[in-house]
Amino acid sequence: MPTTVPRLRIAIGQLQMRWSCNENVEAILRTISHAASARADICVFPELAVTGFHRQIRALAKPETIDPWLQAIQTACAAHSMAVAVGAPTFDDEARVFNSHVLIGESGEISGVISKRGLTPSEETFFARGASRPTLVLQDRRCTSVLCREVEDLQEICAQLAPGVAELIFWPGLIGRAPADSFDTESEAHIGQACALAVHAQAFVVQANWPNSLNYPEEGTHAGQSVVIDPAGAILLRLPRAEAGVAIFELGDTSYDWQVQEA
Repeated sequence: MPTTVPRLRIAIGQLQMRWSCNENVEAILRTISHAASARADICVFPELAVTGFHRQIRALAKPETIDPWLQAIQTACAAHSMAVAVGAPTFDDEARVFNSHVLIGESGEISGVISKRGLTPSEETFFARGASRPTLVLQDRRCTSVLCREVEDLQEICAQLAPGVAELIFWPGLIGRAPADSFDTESEAHIGQACALAVHAQAFVVQANWPNSLNYPEEGTHAGQSVVIDPAGAILLRLPRAEAGVAIFELGDTSYDWQVQEA
C-alpha cells in the first residue's frame, strides 16, 4: 500500500536566487519563521540554497564562509522547532567540496548530509562525488534526498532506495528550460522520472526548485514549478512558474497556501 504521512505540514521555499550567502540565508531564515507561524513541520530549500547555484560559487564555497551561515540556520531550527533540508557546500578533511543537501533536525542538530553523486561535467570540475545516499530522520519521518539531475540516473537511484526505506524524498534542484522549449521536453522528462522514483520507493517526492537562474537568466522564465508527487506517482501540487515564494501544505493534499517572496 502507498505510504501516507498524515498531518505532516511542509513548506517549500521556492526562493529567488541571489549572488551572496547573506541575501540567500536572510531569505531562508524569513521562510523558516513564516513556516513556523503557519505550523509547518519541515521546510525544504533548493540545491545550494545557501550560496546560490552560480559561477561565483568557487569564491563562496569555503568552510569559514559556509559554517556560520549553516549555524544560523541551525539556530533558527531550534528556536522554531522546525526541521530543514537545505542545499549547501560541505567539506571533508581532505579539503574536498561537495554539493550537498543538509538535513537539520527540529532541535537544531545536523541529522546528516546527502552529497550529490550524479554530477554534471561542469560540476565535476569543482565538486567531489558523494559516496552514499543515507536515509535520515526529520520529525520522526525517514527522509533522503536526490539532487537535481540525479533523477535521470533512475536505475541507480532505485537500486540505492529499496521500497519503503524512505517516506520522503527531497528533490532540490535548478531545473529550467529555454523559453522556446515546450513542456514535453527535458524538464518534463525529469518530472516523469521523479514520478517513477516515487512509485518504486513508495515515497512522497517533494521538489524545491529555484525559480530563476543567475548564470542563464533566459532559462529562469521556465524555472520554478516545484512539484509534490505521491507514492502512486501522481502529481499532487505544482508551484508557480518563474515566481519566488513559499508554499505550505499538508502532505497528501492537492492545494497549498502560497506567499509571494518580497523583492
